[in-house]
Amino acid sequence: MSDKDVIQEIEALDAKRSQAILNRDYKALEPLIGEDLRYIHSSAVQENKKQYLEKLGSGHYIYHGLDVLEREFRVIGEVVLVNGDLRIQVEVAGTKKVVMSRYLQVWAKRALGWQMVSWSSVPIAQ
Repeated sequence: MSDKDVIQEIEALDAKRSQAILNRDYKALEPLIGEDLRYIHSSAVQENKKQYLEKLGSGHYIYHGLDVLEREFRVIGEVVLVNGDLRIQVEVAGTKKVVMSRYLQVWAKRALGWQMVSWSSVPIAQ
């Protein structure tokens, strides 16, 4: 599979991931993220897969928009690094926020297919 094909697959999976989050369809989200997920929010809060899914499911995080502003893909064997900027519309514990975020996302090829295994973001000054 060429790098271009891998990037197209990751773009499609990430679109599914984003849509699942926006639709609050966490059963669709679950297989797209690895058991060893490390999710670091722009607030520096770090969560593993269980914690992240629990907070999503409880309504602690309610996403209303995930707008990709730009991103770059690097395919390194069975790992894909995605660097990008994102506009996030979210409610956190009932407080609405708009966050401009610069992120690094990591996808890894697993037995079940590609899974997101890491997300780390920092806020961009507005």
